[in-house]
Amino acid sequence: MRKKVLIFIHKSLGELDWIAPFIKSEEAETLDFFVYLNKMGSSYEDKKDILDKYGLDKENVTLLNNKNYSKKLYKLIDRRLIKLKKKVDFFKPLAKYFRLKNVKELGYEEDYDFIFRECQLRYAFELSCFLRANRKAKVVAFPHAVSIPKRNAGFIVYGHPPRVKIDLWLENCTLAYQWMPDVFYATGAPGLSSFYDLEGLFNPSSCNVLVNTRNEFDLHGCTKEAVLERFDQILSYCERKGLTAHIKHHPRDHELYLYRDIQKKYSCAVEYTGTLTNISMEFRACLSFFSTSGLFLTARKVPVFDITPYVTLNEFKSKPSSVNSLHYGDKQGRLTNDLMEIGVQERLVDLDDVFIAEVLTSLSKKQFDSLIKHFPANSNNLIYNKLEELSN
Repeated sequence: MRKKVLIFIHKSLGELDWIAPFIKSEEAETLDFFVYLNKMGSSYEDKKDILDKYGLDKENVTLLNNKNYSKKLYKLIDRRLIKLKKKVDFFKPLAKYFRLKNVKELGYEEDYDFIFRECQLRYAFELSCFLRANRKAKVVAFPHAVSIPKRNAGFIVYGHPPRVKIDLWLENCTLAYQWMPDVFYATGAPGLSSFYDLEGLFNPSSCNVLVNTRNEFDLHGCTKEAVLERFDQILSYCERKGLTAHIKHHPRDHELYLYRDIQKKYSCAVEYTGTLTNISMEFRACLSFFSTSGLFLTARKVPVFDITPYVTLNEFKSKPSSVNSLHYGDKQGRLTNDLMEIGVQERLVDLDDVFIAEVLTSLSKKQFDSLIKHFPANSNNLIYNKLEELSN
């Protein structure tokens, strides 16, 4: 009998970026997927367009219509009870009652074998109802991006991770913090490991460089002013050296005009609006403000430099945002992160390194070797086998 898998995408297409390659894989052809897009797409048609863009218009993939799964009154009541039941135990059974009532009146009881949810464990009324209606389903937490999660103080509730049912916790990397060691499993990222056997995109003679920008600053050890100044310097350098800067902006940046005002000054600047999962042009290097998106270039053997203008370690520690950051001090007292420490990205000290073929070629090999060491290959196969194991 074919297994039924609910994929609950909460509010970020990054979640779909991560899981879509597995859904499309040969390994998953024996599974039936039901996709629920919670906070994206204003209509069923919009949601269907999203799935189509990800290549999920397959016979074994069904898009669930959100209108069938929630009554606004029950959802409103549930949100109020969530706050009250934290203070008064009396409201806990009342919350369960309304979720069960919503479940019985609407179409939640599909009898899923697995329910996939993103690993930040954000609250969603509809997800609570799916879980309430499918008590026997195995719950699988999966990453919403290709990253190396760390222990996040904001995720802790009364000194412990949230008390939720998780039967399998998938992670990208062997270095990820293990919230639940008994169910933790490093599978690598499906969209990343599928690149390992593809032809590389690195060419030290290419005139193309990819520039990744970012949308948050304090949390990542830099300031907006310093980042924009560095961005200007990078484009000025590319202009002088005859390089074409293909600029990939962060998808949730609401102040893109700040970058674009600088781009207008340079004929070498070309905005890249596609995804890094289907890029095909050759690059000399990738110049990236702190971001794990550069890993998709590393997987194609393109050397990646971190160009972030980091503040001093003392200045960083003085900010409240440092508690939940992915950054820390290195042996030289500089701000660093796991991407640089494990060797999948290189701190850029001298821009002229971008023109030294020996440096680029050496970094290409070193970074790729580190990537496949820490981010497992054959992710789709690892995930499928683990689901089979859970079923038995």
